[in-house]
Amino acid sequence: MREHWKRRHQQNQDARISHQKRLSRNLPLRSKSTNAHVPSSADAITSSALQYSEDMDAFNNRENHGGIPAQLLYGLSYALLSSRPNPFQTCPVHLTSQHQKLLHHWISTHAAMMFEDLDVIEFNPMKDVWFPLDLSNASSFNCIMAHSAAHLSHLYAGTPPRILRLWLGDPEKELSDDSFAAVVRLPTYERYWGTEQDWKIHRDGLQRMIEAKGGVEALHENWRLELVVYLVSLMSRPSWLEPTNNLDRISPPLFSTPIMQQTTSCDIQKVRCLWLMSFIQDMRTFMGSVYTRGLSSFPFTHAAVGLLRDHFQLSMESRANGTHGAEWEDEMLACLFCISVLIQESISVLSDGDLTTSTGQNTLDRLEISLQQSRHMWGRSIHNLRSILYESLTRLFEEGEFKVNYVTDLVHVLGALSLEARRGVEKCLLNLLYCLGKTSNMLSIDDGWSPDSLLSSMHGH
Repeated sequence: MREHWKRRHQQNQDARISHQKRLSRNLPLRSKSTNAHVPSSADAITSSALQYSEDMDAFNNRENHGGIPAQLLYGLSYALLSSRPNPFQTCPVHLTSQHQKLLHHWISTHAAMMFEDLDVIEFNPMKDVWFPLDLSNASSFNCIMAHSAAHLSHLYAGTPPRILRLWLGDPEKELSDDSFAAVVRLPTYERYWGTEQDWKIHRDGLQRMIEAKGGVEALHENWRLELVVYLVSLMSRPSWLEPTNNLDRISPPLFSTPIMQQTTSCDIQKVRCLWLMSFIQDMRTFMGSVYTRGLSSFPFTHAAVGLLRDHFQLSMESRANGTHGAEWEDEMLACLFCISVLIQESISVLSDGDLTTSTGQNTLDRLEISLQQSRHMWGRSIHNLRSILYESLTRLFEEGEFKVNYVTDLVHVLGALSLEARRGVEKCLLNLLYCLGKTSNMLSIDDGWSPDSLLSSMHGH
């Protein structure tokens, strides 16, 4: 056995040397004046990879696994999960544990091409082309990280529906807590990574399950499940900036009377906390095409957001001095929600393919005209700006009063949570509406405060 591995190792080494000579004949010559003593990144990667392969040969000789490919893949897994995931410095970025997992998945999907038939050296697309290129710079490396993550998502996305089909076909499992917990996660996934059409399919399915169960209250013994099912049941469209959602059911003014409080057995404050997490995640996706260019095409709307931004910075200073203006801050938040709802409404109409209605492509244009004509009124007054935005909602939409009430509900629900939550949402909306599309202003407010940074820093409420 020892002689077998010795001969095998010698054959592989001879093959590699021959392969390197052939590659060196095909590579273009570098300028001696500039690169006489500087090896190329591809050569460095190839050399390190060869050294790594030799070390792994020695390691795998001590392991009892079936076949050379399995042994090398096992060794690679061991290296990636060890305390030194990048011992030969072949990766252009510092590897975190998440990088290790994605890199391991990426290589594993090409395991046969990477590890089988080591003595065949004619041409290997992965080892000879893609592997050196993908590890040659940080941008390419992060591209394969994104590719690997998307592939993992694709692999796992099909598993829940398959399991659910089995459960829903079983009379004992179709209305179980497990089925509800799985179904309620599907529309959550579709909100961020899927389509609105698929979201509606899962949302309708959940509604049928709720009705068959006897209402959300029938889940009261599992309070966690009751909370999330109740929250999703409030949604008629996948964004909380859509005024058709039933946000009034968790708005504080409506729950101030005992009659309204008896409509559900849920802890409404906990539902609001869950809503906050969901809304923060919404802020990353609701902008659609506007997300990439901001409001640069609408200068007066952008100027209105600039007014809000200036007052926000003043409010931060007044808080530092111990003074507060709750009513004034509510008006500022209402203005941000108004503009966001108008943007979301226009995007939703366009995504539905209806370009002929008054809420189609001209929604933001009409708001722009309205703000331009009334600039002398709102230029220095948030109170006047809120009045004009409310009037725009009423005038641009058939159910304008309903949309104004929805904006009020957004303000009240957020106001029922912590000051930390309120400030975070204000910062995020200001950055989304004011800074996007303007790289020079990206760090204007709290170093580019984003929904991701807010979500990662939120405490329980």
